[in-house]
Amino acid sequence: MPVITEEFLRKLEKQGKLNTLTINKKDILTPSAREFLSSRKLDPDNRSESPAVSAVSENTVKEAAPVYKYKCYVTDALFEKKPEYMTQIFGNYLVVKNHKRIILRGKFDILQAETVKYWKKYQKNKKLESDFSQAYRYVRDLFICEMTDSEFIERDVLGHSIDSLKDITHNTVKYFKTGHLFEINADFGEDVIDINCLRALSRECEVAAVDAFYKEGRTEHNDILKALNRLSSIFYLMMLKANNGDYK
Repeated sequence: MPVITEEFLRKLEKQGKLNTLTINKKDILTPSAREFLSSRKLDPDNRSESPAVSAVSENTVKEAAPVYKYKCYVTDALFEKKPEYMTQIFGNYLVVKNHKRIILRGKFDILQAETVKYWKKYQKNKKLESDFSQAYRYVRDLFICEMTDSEFIERDVLGHSIDSLKDITHNTVKYFKTGHLFEINADFGEDVIDINCLRALSRECEVAAVDAFYKEGRTEHNDILKALNRLSSIFYLMMLKANNGDYK
């Protein structure tokens, strides 16, 4: 003669089994259990004559096994819910929010946002806008490669391969008949100053990538490290072109 309590009924409801419950005439319902069934529009007096379908006793009701949705990328620890101090790195894998890859993503996020801001600012200058759009797509694709842990595919930017960009920006006298643009200050054009901000952010992003991918004398994602090194060359070439009057 099992005693059926509200707590027992709530466990069944949580497991989705409340509507399949059959109560035998000999079963005892506590007042709160009776009220609970009534609140769920179930008739507490609709009972079976057969003891074979009597309600299961409370001590046989087991809590549903926990469902682990997440796994720690570093320790393999399992989590039912994502802790607030953690974030997803790939799929259902979590890391703490100060993980080096997450710090790198923060740098990418800032760089991409700032690139869009200046791209919008110079939208009316078609030549400069075109170069900004190419630089933005380069940053965006790099960001996506890091987040998806996929390889970065090299391509021409600003009319040059990413390897030739290095030669151009290292030999400014040869290509622009001028020296390097040192000590950028208020005497330079506004476009040069703005692009220099992006160049500085790209270097910051590169350092964060080295910190994330360099481990005990070995590096991972050399494709991303190389692409980030060339990204600063992209912005520097834009600075050289702006200083040379190529965008006028």
